[in-house]
Amino acid sequence: MSEKFSISERKKEILKQVVNSYIETAEPVGSRVIAKRSSLGLSSATIRNCMADLEDAGLLFQPHTSAGRLPTEEGLKFFVKNLMDKIPLSWGEQVAIEKEMLQEVEDFSDILKKAAQLLASLTGYTAVVSAPSELDERLEFIEFVNIKPGVILVVMVTVAGTVRNQLIRIKRDIPQSTLERFSAKMNRLLKDHTLGEIRQKLIEAMEEDKKLCENLLTQLVPAEHRRLSGKLYIDGKLNLLDEPEFAHIPKIKSLLEALEEKHLLLRLLDKCLAGEELQIFIGKEVDYGVPECGMVVAPYEKEDHPVGSLGVLGPMRMNYPKVVSLVEYIAAILSSRAKEM
Repeated sequence: MSEKFSISERKKEILKQVVNSYIETAEPVGSRVIAKRSSLGLSSATIRNCMADLEDAGLLFQPHTSAGRLPTEEGLKFFVKNLMDKIPLSWGEQVAIEKEMLQEVEDFSDILKKAAQLLASLTGYTAVVSAPSELDERLEFIEFVNIKPGVILVVMVTVAGTVRNQLIRIKRDIPQSTLERFSAKMNRLLKDHTLGEIRQKLIEAMEEDKKLCENLLTQLVPAEHRRLSGKLYIDGKLNLLDEPEFAHIPKIKSLLEALEEKHLLLRLLDKCLAGEELQIFIGKEVDYGVPECGMVVAPYEKEDHPVGSLGVLGPMRMNYPKVVSLVEYIAAILSSRAKEM
């Protein structure tokens, strides 16, 4: 859309009605439909002229000469950013979600699975939830133990009381006394932080043990660690079969194959962690190798620190007003439950 093009309130309302109708029907929208839906009191001819202007601006397109208009990728982005009214959850929906999400469970993973199931069933799309990475958990204590030459056991105790063990292999033997001194220094620096947060700070502070520290941390916390090793929960893969955009077998095959490439999904979920807020990706922004998709993603937190994400993947015309409300609400509950675990 040209920056010089100014969209009047009238045209914004027409674009809004086109998008809302397209979300409902997946069909091109004609001027008569808009005339009935809107409260503008405009004739079909006037609406057609406005739609033609929106087409010139790159916000609508006409798939066939005699057909109505559809929003372009840019049109959907404009709608989401400037025109969308979130659909609030009803009291009944909130109660139903809380009943499922607030159940007593032994492991946080059970809550994450439930979140994915709820998002998939309530939206009718595919839901994805990432588990907290071990590298993003705040630590209470860390210890390095020499098991045998070239093999070191790392014992990490999180603030939540979870114990993590990891074996590290190095090319030289390190005396246990050196590891104990190293462990003591790390514990002073690591108190209530994550390894990922202060990796570089640790290396810089280890002066005489800097090379040892860097060698150990390179295996324990890669420089570009993010959470590609984090677990991912996916639900509702087959929901997308019901969407007309994916009615063709080659297209749905490509989508289902892409869903198996979990590192691609994790990369999308990571984008919202960096921004620490809900984000909406449309079309090419999804960068998933499958056209005509949209995704709504939000982080959930523990102690005001983003530790994971949840999102909904659907057709590019997904019901963003409803999906955004659901993702935000379940993300807030996940944040609350994460503090308890």
